[in-house]
Amino acid sequence: MVSHLRVPVISVLGYKDSGKTLLIEGLVKGLTGRGLKVATAKHISQRGFTIDREGKDTWRHSKAGANPVLSVSEGETAILIKENLKSLSIDRLLGLIPEVDVFILEGFSWLTLKDERVGKIICVRDEEESELFKGKVKGDLIAVCSLKKLNPSILDIKGDIDVIVSRVSEYIDGVIETLKILGKLPGLNCGKCGFKTCWGMAKAVRDGTARLDDCFVIKHKSKVGSSLTVDGSDVPLQPFVSEVIRRTVLGIASTLKGISIKGDEYVHIDIRSRRHGKP
Repeated sequence: MVSHLRVPVISVLGYKDSGKTLLIEGLVKGLTGRGLKVATAKHISQRGFTIDREGKDTWRHSKAGANPVLSVSEGETAILIKENLKSLSIDRLLGLIPEVDVFILEGFSWLTLKDERVGKIICVRDEEESELFKGKVKGDLIAVCSLKKLNPSILDIKGDIDVIVSRVSEYIDGVIETLKILGKLPGLNCGKCGFKTCWGMAKAVRDGTARLDDCFVIKHKSKVGSSLTVDGSDVPLQPFVSEVIRRTVLGIASTLKGISIKGDEYVHIDIRSRRHGKP
């Protein structure tokens, strides 16, 4: 199955000195003022940067092999995880934060620009940058903003912050509805419904241009002759795969002594991890 975001994610993109941090400050103030819990992440492009310091206790813990290392003081707790960018993903970042209503990223263009699940806000220094980014964005483009007065389609980071917050709030509401619909879909991204991903179909169902019954797996669920559960989670099966599993298991079972197989039986497979010996 394909993993799905558990909360709305918004990426604020743009070149250096385009106003990204100022915009995020305004967004966080505006959204928390509406009662939302907001988490943020900042990509630091400086090579060799570390929040840790050589010789400090936490540094010594890491050098000894501890990973992660927690630094806990009266006012804050920091988690130091030694991982490189190659192992990073949006889902991994989400796994590091508590339950929030929205996750805002500053930067991370290589992770988010082509990810249709992530809403984008582009900060630009001129109109040429606006056109450059627009041609690369996949998914929802919430707003294009600038510190300068450019054209009416490019919002002013300072003067139009209330408009931007309202757009983001509407986007969050839409994603929450999409996620609810997505939870009813199999998550196979098989494309047989006419959409490339289940996310795309969930958005279409939300917008009223598609129905859940348009999903190939849901439509043929009554024809499925087997089911699979792994560690308590149901794994959606396409009819063909389901039938292969069913026939294979019944074929094996029919060779066992004392077992009588008619051939029309339903098969359920339950796979569990052995955490505490046999279940």
